Amino acid sequence: MRTAIITLLAAAVGCAGLRAETPAALSTALGSPQAAVRLQAVRDLALDYPQESLPLMRQAAAADTDPLVRERAVQALALSGGHGCEAALDSALSDPVWFVRWRAVQGLKTVGARGLSERAAAELAADESWQVRVSLYELAGDILTGTLHAAAAESRPESPWRGVLLGGLKDSDERVRLAAATALAANHDPAAFEPLTALLKDGALFTRDAAAVALGVLGDRRAAPALLTALTDPRNEFSDEGRDWARWGAAKALATLSGKDFGLDAAAWRKWM
Repeated sequence: MRTAIITLLAAAVGCAGLRAETPAALSTALGSPQAAVRLQAVRDLALDYPQESLPLMRQAAAADTDPLVRERAVQALALSGGHGCEAALDSALSDPVWFVRWRAVQGLKTVGARGLSERAAAELAADESWQVRVSLYELAGDILTGTLHAAAAESRPESPWRGVLLGGLKDSDERVRLAAATALAANHDPAAFEPLTALLKDGALFTRDAAAVALGVLGDRRAAPALLTALTDPRNEFSDEGRDWARWGAAKALATLSGKDFGLDAAAWRKWM
């Protein structure tokens, strides 16, 4: 036991020794041939010197040979929100590794990006990673919201971002279709109604749950019969975790649509309808 404790303490001291105290020393660590050292340096710079280290983060995000280092640098840029970070995140959208691209799209959402090039949007919509595509449509929903809010209520133009989201409704992955439909629902777009009701009926358990909630956000009372069906669907009674997720999603949506709260009482909801 004593030997094991000494070994753990030595390891902790060794790890602590990797952490330099000054920006200059951390900058030097970014040139280390060891990826673990560079990864730690990015972390320490982001935590202790978030603004001063922006040029180093941009360089690491663009050029480090290890994708984990690039990913962490991309995350640091998004959290800093500093000058030039949006351009660096845009550049990371073309990273060869999917999870770096994913973090870049998430980062653009974090910093409140209000646009993407048409080419970048098309490439992300065709990305091999469903996570990247989901994040694209979440970002597109935010951009669409900003576009609509910026326009006068009486003269809202057709946004190209609505077209991006409509394209997402045709994706082969239900998780991606859900993200696109949810973003449309958040903008109260009637185009979300049929895709969401289809996912409520035929999607996997957690997809059905999220689709139900999104129908409540959409605010279209035509969804009430489908939500009542979901509430009484035996598939929705229990998940592997023992939680009736999809039933609660349907109940929440019905409450949103009706202003009532009958919980899981299907008879009460049926009487309301």
